[in-house]
Amino acid sequence: MVIADDYILQKFEDANTRHEAFSLLLNKYQQKVYWHIRRMVLNHDDADDLVQDVFIKVWKNLSNFRQDAQLYTWIYRIATNESVSFLNKRKLKTIFLLMMYRNS
Repeated sequence: MVIADDYILQKFEDANTRHEAFSLLLNKYQQKVYWHIRRMVLNHDDADDLVQDVFIKVWKNLSNFRQDAQLYTWIYRIATNESVSFLNKRKLKTIFLLMMYRNS
């Protein structure tokens, strides 16, 4: 049975069913988000950490979701931004380490 995004969002608005709604959201999108991130960062452990970060952001910001786009599109954008930020930080760290190695 596929749970509609509207149903999840409606349940999320009610403080009494917010945790249930988030559980439904995780069940529906966690695996898709994982594979999207995994294709970008390649490493399983990094992808797992980023998925957790993405869904923390979703939890914190879902009440501000304007519904201008589909729910998954919004989550996908968060996942992409988190992955790109992660890759940029890793790249900077690698450059820094190479510079330190060269100077030693």
